[in-house]
Amino acid sequence: MSEQKKSEFGIWKKSIKLKTGQATEVLSFSVNGQRYTAWPNTRKQNERSPDFNVYVDNYVKPDQSTPQPTVAAAPATAKPASQMDDGLPF
Repeated sequence: MSEQKKSEFGIWKKSIKLKTGQATEVLSFSVNGQRYTAWPNTRKQNERSPDFNVYVDNYVKPDQSTPQPTVAAAPATAKPASQMDDGLPF
């Protein structure tokens, strides 16, 4: 009877849409507890250029229980800049 080895590593493929609207696939994996992502090399210059560029993934998902800072809106009573009399020459 032969013994089967359990896989110690795995790679996950995720399809995403870039800001440009193009779709691409990103590979995610971890080695010794460190996460990495591999992105397609869109700037290949020759046959020896890699097909993917690998980056360390240090992203930490924000804690959902911590309130996120919000940007305060200007008070409704604020005057438009053209009507302000602050003594400035401009």
